[in-house]
Amino acid sequence: MAKAVSAPPSRGMHRPARFLVRGHDAAAAHLAELFNGTPPHALLIVGPRGAGAGTLARDAVATLLCATLVDGGPCGTCRPCRLVASGNHADLVRIEPSGASDQIGIEPIRELVAGLALLPIEGGRRVALIERADRMNEAAQNALLKTLEEPPTHTHVVLSAAEDATLLPTIRSRCATVRIGLPEAAAAAELIAERLSVDAATATRLLRMAGGRPGTLISAGATGEAARAHAQLRRQIIDLSATLPHVRLALLGTLVTDASAILVAETGDDEAEEREEVAADSDGTSDDREAEAPAPAKPKRATTKRASAKPTPAERRARVRALLRLWRGVARDLACVAAGAPGSVAFPEDLAELSAVASRASAPTWAAALRAVERSLSALNANGNPELLLDALALRWPKL
Repeated sequence: MAKAVSAPPSRGMHRPARFLVRGHDAAAAHLAELFNGTPPHALLIVGPRGAGAGTLARDAVATLLCATLVDGGPCGTCRPCRLVASGNHADLVRIEPSGASDQIGIEPIRELVAGLALLPIEGGRRVALIERADRMNEAAQNALLKTLEEPPTHTHVVLSAAEDATLLPTIRSRCATVRIGLPEAAAAAELIAERLSVDAATATRLLRMAGGRPGTLISAGATGEAARAHAQLRRQIIDLSATLPHVRLALLGTLVTDASAILVAETGDDEAEEREEVAADSDGTSDDREAEAPAPAKPKRATTKRASAKPTPAERRARVRALLRLWRGVARDLACVAAGAPGSVAFPEDLAELSAVASRASAPTWAAALRAVERSLSALNANGNPELLLDALALRWPKL
C-alpha cells in the first residue's frame, strides 16, 4: 500500500464531533478525510509523547469499529462504540510496551498477526492498535511487516508513535501517516482544568511545566501542589544568585527533595532523547498535550505525594533531573530577558523578578549560565554523579 503523507484537510472536512482528541482540529479533520471512503489498512499517527497521538489513534479505532458513523467519526452510542470504550470489543487487539525493557517484543506481535487472520466477530472489521509503536524491537517489526504488505481485507492496523525514525522504512512506507505537533494551548489547558479539577491559572502553569503536553499530567493525576511547588522552586533558583556559596550548597538538599512534587510534569522521554535535546539546545535551538486522553490502566510515572525520606538512587536521579530541567528553564528565561526578549520567557508571571535579577549581569553571563545547566543535564544522563553535578553548578551559577 502506498504511503499517504499528511496534508491539510479538504475544505469540506472538519473535526468529528465525537473525537476525544482536542487541540488538533486540522489533524482530526485530516483523519476523517482519510477514512472518507475506503480506510487505509495501516495508519501511523506520529506526535510528541503526551501531545495527543495516542488519543487520535484511539479515535481512529473507534471510527473503524463504529456501526453508525456520525459527522465522519464514531457515534459514541452504538454497541461497538460502547465495547471499544469499555475495552471489551472482541475485534480489537491492543498492544503497548511492557516489562523492564519497556519494549514491544516479537511474541505479542505474533499473537496479534494470528488474531488478525480470523474473521471478525462483532462486525465487518478486525482492528489492531499498537501504542508507542516506536518501542517495537526489530524482530517485532519484521513479524508485523507481512501483515502490512498483504493485509487481509477485513483488517486494519493503527499505530501511534512519538517519532517514526526507529520504525523500519518498510513499515513506514506501508502506512498512511498523520503527523501532529503540540496541541493548541487554550484547548490543552481547558482539558487539564477539566480532567484534573484545577483552576485555569493552575492548568496553564501545569501545561507550561509539561512543555505543552497535557497527557503526562493527566495520566499522573497532577494537582495544584505540583504547580505551587514548581513556582516555589523557580523563585528559589531565581534568587540563588544573591546567596553565598555555602548557603547555596546547604539549600540543594531541600531543592532536590521538593523536586519530587514536580515529577508529574516529566514528559516520559528517555535519557537518549534528553541527551539529543540538550545537544540541540547547546547549538542554540529551543526545547519543548488536546491532547492526550490517557489509555486505560496506564502506569503512572510519579505522583505528587511526598516520597520517603530515603529515596532510591534511581528516584534521587529522577528528582535531580527534574530540578535541572526546571533550572534550565530559569536560565533560559534570564538569558531571554538579558538579551532584550522578555516576550520569550516561558513563565511571564515571573517577569518582574526575572528582570530584576537579569539586569544585574550581562547577556553573555546568563548565556554562559544556561550552557552550564545544559552541560550538567548532559553529564547526568551520561551517568554522572547527581550530588557532585549539583554542587558544581551551584558554585558556578552567577554571583550578584
